[in-house]
Amino acid sequence: MRLLFIGDITAKPGLRAVSMHLPDIRDDYDLVIANGENAAGGKGLDKKSYRLIREAGVDLVTLGNHAWDKKEVFELIEREPIIRAANYPPGTPGKGFWLLEAAGLRLLVVQVMGRVFMDALDDPFRTVDRILEETPHDAALVEVHAEATSEKYALGHYLDGRVAAVLGTHTHIPTLDAAFLPKGTAIQADVGMTGTYQSIIGGDVETFLARFLTARPQPFRSAEGKARFVATELVFDGPRVRAISPYFWEEP
Repeated sequence: MRLLFIGDITAKPGLRAVSMHLPDIRDDYDLVIANGENAAGGKGLDKKSYRLIREAGVDLVTLGNHAWDKKEVFELIEREPIIRAANYPPGTPGKGFWLLEAAGLRLLVVQVMGRVFMDALDDPFRTVDRILEETPHDAALVEVHAEATSEKYALGHYLDGRVAAVLGTHTHIPTLDAAFLPKGTAIQADVGMTGTYQSIIGGDVETFLARFLTARPQPFRSAEGKARFVATELVFDGPRVRAISPYFWEEP
């Protein structure tokens, strides 16, 4: 089985990259997953951005710390293949995991959010433990939406040998560390951002610079620029990943 995980789709450039490029390569993959928490103008997910992502060929959309920034997500998350962090407290709308089936394999996809330098949620380590124990599956992929590389790798080693892959998101910068842990779990600290890198993590340069130069809050504005499609490809051999590699495409 071949799976493509698309890094944080950010604003119009990210949506443009997915709409332009994914249909051309979609038949090469059994499953496509994408983080869409920044798709709607750089913060949140709305109906229009969700529709564009799904029409391009994405099977499952994941969220993150901007999960609730658009009101429309509350309707979408109850009826569409969308997951938010599983370690939100009980009673939070939506689901923190999803089962996908392809190539005769039941793939459990779980997202958890980190707690280092982020708003504290429930324990991501024990949250994944519980889901793995309670949900029948053949293979599992865990997305860690977190700020700290140390926390992502800590979770990777904690789950090593028990899940097929641990992929990080959130920082919007792809890391060149895709590899395997000692017991066979594939890992990458951050898949990166699908959007424009003529920006500051997808935001307008002047606005973000003003935050640093004045130390005062500034209104958020997403950046415009040449779109880049950034993803990670996983090739499964049964329930295990046998190959992991970054995937890049840039708008001409």
